[in-house]
Parts: sequence; structure tokens; C-alpha cells
Amino acid sequence: MAIGKVHSWKKVIAQIVLLGIPTATLLFYIIWKANSFYNILQNDWVMQGSYFAAGIVAAIIFYSYRFRFLTTSLLLLGIYFLAYKIIGNYAVGEFDAFFASVKFLLFAVLFSAGWLTGYGFSRSRYYTIFWGALLLCTQIIIVSKTTDFKAQTIIGDFAPILAYSFYIIFTAELIRNMNENEKNFGWFLFKRFIGFAVVIIAILLGIFTTFNADFKAIEQEWGNAKANYDDKQGGSESMTKKNKDGSISNKDQTRLTSSLSKGKRLVFVAKLDNFFKDNKTPNPLYFTAYYYTKFDTLTQAFEIDSTMPDNDLFRPDPSKIPIYFAKTDSTVIKNTHATLNRKVVTTEVYKVLLAPDEYIAPSTAFFCQPIPVADEYKEQYKSAYRAKMWVSDLNSAYFIYNPAGNPILEQFQEQRFEALRSVKDFSGADKKLMDYYTFMPSNKDYDSLRALALRITANAKTPIDKMIAIRDYFLSKDEFGQPLFKYSDNPGIPGIPSASKLNYFLFENRKGYCAYFAGATLFMLRAIGIPSRVAAGFLTIDRSSKNPGWYWFYEDQAHAWTQVFFPGFGWIDFDTTVPDVNTQQAPQPDETPPLNMQDAYFVADGIVTSVDTVAKRIKLDVKRVLFHDKDYETDAAKNIELDVSIASISRDTGAVKLSVVKEGMHITAASYAESLKDLKANDDDSINAVLAKVPAPVPIDQIKIIDPESKKQQKEKENAQQEQPTDWIKVLWLSLAVIGGAVLLVLLTPWFIWQYFNAAARNAKDTRSKAFNSHRAVMYYMNQIGYNRTNAGPYEYATNIDKKFNTTFASFSNVYQKLKYSSLPLSTKEVENVQTFYSPFIQGIRKQVPFKTRLSKFMNIYNTIAYFTQSKNK
Repeated sequence: MAIGKVHSWKKVIAQIVLLGIPTATLLFYIIWKANSFYNILQNDWVMQGSYFAAGIVAAIIFYSYRFRFLTTSLLLLGIYFLAYKIIGNYAVGEFDAFFASVKFLLFAVLFSAGWLTGYGFSRSRYYTIFWGALLLCTQIIIVSKTTDFKAQTIIGDFAPILAYSFYIIFTAELIRNMNENEKNFGWFLFKRFIGFAVVIIAILLGIFTTFNADFKAIEQEWGNAKANYDDKQGGSESMTKKNKDGSISNKDQTRLTSSLSKGKRLVFVAKLDNFFKDNKTPNPLYFTAYYYTKFDTLTQAFEIDSTMPDNDLFRPDPSKIPIYFAKTDSTVIKNTHATLNRKVVTTEVYKVLLAPDEYIAPSTAFFCQPIPVADEYKEQYKSAYRAKMWVSDLNSAYFIYNPAGNPILEQFQEQRFEALRSVKDFSGADKKLMDYYTFMPSNKDYDSLRALALRITANAKTPIDKMIAIRDYFLSKDEFGQPLFKYSDNPGIPGIPSASKLNYFLFENRKGYCAYFAGATLFMLRAIGIPSRVAAGFLTIDRSSKNPGWYWFYEDQAHAWTQVFFPGFGWIDFDTTVPDVNTQQAPQPDETPPLNMQDAYFVADGIVTSVDTVAKRIKLDVKRVLFHDKDYETDAAKNIELDVSIASISRDTGAVKLSVVKEGMHITAASYAESLKDLKANDDDSINAVLAKVPAPVPIDQIKIIDPESKKQQKEKENAQQEQPTDWIKVLWLSLAVIGGAVLLVLLTPWFIWQYFNAAARNAKDTRSKAFNSHRAVMYYMNQIGYNRTNAGPYEYATNIDKKFNTTFASFSNVYQKLKYSSLPLSTKEVENVQTFYSPFIQGIRKQVPFKTRLSKFMNIYNTIAYFTQSKNK
């Protein structure tokens, strides 16, 4: 008796081609990935993938007949057992037997998986759902083995699996419901697959667009962030970044991560002219690089915001300012809204590793003047600048770092707190500033933080007392007398990637580095209506008693702290990070500072017109000079000659030779010559009068090459042009656009063909070509709107059209047939029929067939295919 069939061969072929082959292809990829992580697979992924493919194809064919799964599965297991015994009996040696057994086991597992999947595709309606979920779980396990945990890796690994899962469920149901007697089954599948492709890409695009930021957050928290920190330290975040040239810059953002990397190298040295009232005790100030006024809740990072109101951050590029010339910005002083207890303080910064274009100074800086480095210090210091700041008398690096027992410091603390207690509220502050600097996200995590802030500050009356209460909370002790909060470069992370690290820090582990303390302080202050922001730069510690006012800054002093705004007093620094003993102690003894720097009597800034390396002469077109600290400028360049026989030449990267100086370079030349010391300028002297007084050639001691701005831009461009990860969101958008364009092109193809046929019919001149082109255009047009000829003869078809639309197609068809098959000439009436038939016929059809119907019919590509494939001999 013949075994009955469950599926026709048409359905079996559809299952193999549309389900089996795509599944086998995907399994080849998964097995290839698995071979990268599991040695037992022996990197034989081609053969292993073939086992699965053989199983799935065999099962689809086998179960197209009425076989029972349980009976046949038991038979298959019996075959496996028999084969295993045969291998054991014929394998030579213990090792060979083991190796053969492992290979057979892999075959059995993979072939069985393929067999089960083939059965599921053939007989089970819900197997595809289980199969898709299983593949996703398998891919999760494989991806978890990789260290390249990046957003593009996550999307790249899971997008194909998701797309396949949607595809296999859709296609299996499509084949299940297919009409096996459908003549146009190919067109049936084509239409549905085009629609499916558009929908699936739109779905994936929506998923990855919506969750792209979450993928990036997971990447930043759990991924391989080794490129962002010192490998020796093993941290995942650093307060500074290392540039390609080896220099150090401050970062424009800082993330809350599981650990902090700290270097020990010297970054810069500074002389700060800020002392207490005894003029002996230094009052250190933190050196500020950026203000972080925005918090990204997704990546949990503090960032700069160029749109912050009343921007009081001065960020010049010292490497682009000629030495001894100054750049100022008085608007930052205005934007501090500070009028009480303010003074101008000066600092000099000598760079060791600090990047040439980096500017850092206590807040609020408004002045930058590059200064030369004396020859004896050039090996240590690459460049230097002088800065001036609008500083509050109440500002200081001392808040938690407050040496007990020093009466001057203790008195200062109480005096400044008493002064700030004059601010009772913020009723007089600008509303825009208050709204911006008191903003905080609104969700349950920040509600908990707000409740903590209200509890801590419940007994404090003024803003400064609330600030002190928060400081004291971080300094408090637990029930065992141990510090409640501890400084740690490795605070750990919550168990869930998206969990709030600030809440984890405040309520659970209570360990963190400066960004945690500053961030927690920021939001507690904002929660109770106190405007605040996070400042980033370098922690200033007074370690030296030999040279008061001189400070050494190492990599591990990169720091973040909180600034609080007080109306009238402006922004004041408050650091709530509990002491880190390692940071307070220098990694090496502070050295002798660069003392006794010379003052320049003459400085010229201009463009080199010629260089004589033998005579040690440079000719310079100058438009600006400094003479005894007075600035002179002119619109018309003046050419002067310089004697550079004893000059030291440098650029921001260090000392260079005279041969480096080329025509067209921008340089600044300074002279300390005693011969210029007694030369004085009159109040009304012009630049020409000054140049006439100085000797020719002018003796020059120091030359600095000013690299053009394009060099910096080129460097930034090179830094930005690092290998970028694949943006899968853009890939999905592009794929959707390509598919959409292809679909649109397919849908418009019938219209393009019609435009060609229509133009040929209208533009034909002679009777024969007019008849041929008109007949072709009419037949195509009627076919497209749903009136194809099928099996009707020419006259029968034309007559039916005339009856339907009241046209004269039959008479024209007779004339056309005569021209096509007869050699007799046409009569005058027949010629007139050919010439006048076409346009009225098309217009008549359009009037009787609604536009919506014509449009929908015209966009059916199947009608076009049917027109070109039907027999033309009837």
C-alpha cells in the first residue's frame, strides 16, 4: 500500500528553499562563531554546518509523507547507537576511538537538531516561534564570550537573528496557507516578500533607533573600554585623556563607572599669587578646565553644555597667542554676576605634559598671556602662560581638606561661612539661571535622592548651612564609629546596567571617587532649590613649605567638585569628596620652580619674509609690537631685521633649530637685551617711531613659532577620523530606503512603459506606424486596467471592449489586421480611422474608469508581466 503524502512537491520545495536553506545558512554562521570559542569543535564549521543542513532537508522530505515522529525518532536513535558501536569496534587505539566518538557525537547532535527543525517546519505550526527564541538564546551565550562588547557588536550580532526570526515565522505561515493550485504562485510570494521586507526593516529600525542609546550605555558600562584608560591601571574611566602626541588634556565629560584610572606623572606646575591676610599663608584655588552642567541619565555622564546661560568659562588656545601678547574676555566677568568680595589674582602655568592648546586656571579666568620658558628650564617645561582671574575672597580649595589646628584657616572658614549666611534665599536671582541650574530629572531614583537631601538639610536655614550639612553627611560615621562614606577608585557597579549609580553610591555601597561625590552633591543641592554645577580640572594641594604659592599638579590630581551660586558672590567652589590620602601625597618630591623669569623689553609679532641661517638673520613683516609692555599696532606691515645669533627657538612641542624657521611662518620674537632697557617711548609715539628707536638688526633672545590654525584643525580632523564603528541604525535606514526605492521603481515600471507606448502612438506620422503603435498602446493600456485579451480573438476582444465602453475599437482592429496580414492598400476612410482613433479612445476609457481604479490596476506589476508573456499570435 502506498504511503500517503501530507504535502505536495510544490510545498516541499517551497519549505526547502524558503525555510531550510535560510536556516542552514544562519546555522553555518552561528557554528562558525561557536568554533571561535570552543576548542572541542576543532574549527570544522563547514562539515558541522553540513550535518545540520542534511538533517533539515532530509526531515522536510521525509515528513512530507505520513510518517509518525515518535516512531521514526526511535528508529533514528537506534541507527545512531548501531553506528556508535561500529565506530568503537573499528577505531584503532584509545585516542582514535575517543576522537572518532567526539566527531560522531557532534554529527549526531547537529543532524538531530536539523532533523527536529525540519520536522517542525513540515508539521508543527508553533515550532518556528520556539526555534527563533532558541536561536536568540544561543546567540546571547556566544556573544557573552566576546570581549568586543560594543554597541555595533550587539546590533550586528542580534539584527540578523531578529530578522531571521521574523522571517521564518512569517514564511512558515505563508507556506502553510498557500493555495497549491495557485497558478501565479511566484507572483503571490513575490508580493508578500516585498511587503515583509519593508515591514521587517521598519520594525528593526524602530527597535534599534529606540534602544540605540541603551546599547551604547551598556557598551560604556560593560564593554571593553580599555582604549579610554591606562592599561596598567585597569580602570574604565579617567579624568584626563592622552593625546596622540603624548600630552594630557582635560575631558569634556566624565562618566560614573566601576573604576577610575590614575596616572602619577607631573602634568604642570603653577605659581598662584593668592594668600591669606597675613600675606604668608597660601590660599590654594582649584584649577578649572570645564563646567559640567548637563547630566546624561542614560550613559550616566556629566557633560559640558555650550548652551548654558551666562557662560563664564574662558577657553582660549594659548598656543595660538603670540608670547607676551594677551587675549582677554571681559564678558565672563559680567556673566559671573559677582560684585561682592572679588579681586584680580594672577597665576603662571608651566606645562610639562599639559597639551599646548589646553588652558586651565582658577575660576573665573578672563586673561591669557603666553610667556617664554627660560633656557635652563626648557627641558622640563614645554611652554607657559600667565592668567588672570576674577576671584572671590571667599573661595578656597579648603573645605574638606581643612588642616585642623591652623588658626588662620579655621578663622577663614568661619568668616566666609558667616559672609555667605547673608544669602537667605534666591529670590533676587535671575529666573533663567535658576531654572537651568536647579533642573534635575524626575523619576523614582531622583525622588529618593530628593528625600535624602531634605532629611539631611532639615535643620539648616540658609543655603550655605545646607551645603555644610551635606558635607557633614559625607564625613559622618556609622553605628560602629567607622566613616560612613569612603573614597575608592573602584566603587563597583549596580547589578543592573541601567540602574542609577548615584543611588547605588548614596544608599548601598557608599564608596566612590570624586565624580560620585560631586554628582551626588549636585543633585542634592538642586533638589532643595540651590543652583549648582560640577567643575572639572585639577585639585590644588599645598605640599611645599620651601616655595609658598607654587603648586605641582600630577595626573592623579585631575578632579571634579561642586560649585554653588550665591547672589552677589557668584560661583563658589565646594569639594565634598572625602580625603584620599594617596592623592594628597606627591608621588615624588616637588622640585625647584622656574624662578627669576626675564621680562621682555621688545616683542615683535609677524610673518617671516626671509631667513639667513649663515648670518643668523631673519626679516619679519610686523603689524604689532610690544615695547616696554605697551602695545603698538598698524594696518600696514613694517619689515624689520632680527639678529637671532643667540636666540632660542621653540614651538609648542619644544625647542627647535633655526633651520626649522621658513619663509611665510608666523613667529613671535622677544628681546631681553640690556641695550633696549633704557630706550623709552613717548606717549604719542606710533609703531614707526618705536621701530626707529630700536637698533637694526634688533637683538633677539627668544623666538616662538606659532603653528597655523589649519594645523590644529588638521590634527583634530585626524583624531576624529579614527576607525568608526558600523552605525547599524544608518545601515537599517539605508536598507529601508533601498528597498523602498526598489519597490517604488517596480510599481512605477508599468507607468514608464505606458509613457513610452503612449508617446510612440501620439507621435507616429505615417499610417502603418501609427496603426501599429496605437494598437500596441491600446492593448497595453486595457491590459493594465484589467481588461486583458486572455483567449479571445482580436475581433471578439475589440467587440467586447466596444460593448463595455461604447468605443470604436472593433473598426480600428479590422483596419489594423488588414495592414498586418493583407497587401491591399487602405481606403481613405480606413486611413482616417487610423489617424483619428487613438486619442478619443483613451480619453473615453479614462472618463468611464475612475482614477483610483486605474491607479491601483496600473501599479500591479503582474498585469505587465502577463502582457509581455501572453501569446501574441492570436
